[in-house]
Amino acid sequence: MALKATSVRLDDETLERVGHIAEAMDRPRAWLMGEAIKQYVAREEWAIYEIEKAVEAADQGQLQKHSDVKAKWEAKKNAAQLD
Repeated sequence: MALKATSVRLDDETLERVGHIAEAMDRPRAWLMGEAIKQYVAREEWAIYEIEKAVEAADQGQLQKHSDVKAKWEAKKNAAQLD
């Protein structure tokens, strides 16, 4: 469903950069800005949802020990260094 278009104000430098990217992609500048906004909104919605889930889990006492989390990340870091 298409909604009424609204204007977006950008500084000249950002607008020029958007124009270069749109040109390289052979797409209209408006299309690129629309896609960028969609991706931004999706990321922010995901982050808010995950934070809300984490707060709810914490409120229910479902917490991990700092030492367990640190050990898990150290193991991942060490495994990545082997690759």
